Amino acid sequence: MKEFIKKLTNSLDTTSNGFSGRKLTALASIIIAAYVTYQLPADAKLYALYSWQALALLCLGIVTVEQVIKLKNGGKDEVPAK
Repeated sequence: MKEFIKKLTNSLDTTSNGFSGRKLTALASIIIAAYVTYQLPADAKLYALYSWQALALLCLGIVTVEQVIKLKNGGKDEVPAK
C-alpha cells in the first residue's frame, strides 16, 4: 500500500516514477461515470455515461483523435500504393 501511495504522489511530477496521467484520468472518468449514473435523473443518465466513457476510451488510446476525425469526415482505410 505504501508503494501505491508513493507511485500515486510521484504521478504529479514530471518524472517517470509514477503512474501514467492518461491512465489515471481514464480510471477517474470510469469512477465518475459510475457515480453520476446513480445521481442523475433517468433521462440524463445515458448521455452522461457515454460522455465519461468516451473520455476514458480517448485517454486509454482505444479511440484516438485521428480516428474520430476520420469517422466524422467519412474517411476510409486506404491501402498504400506499391
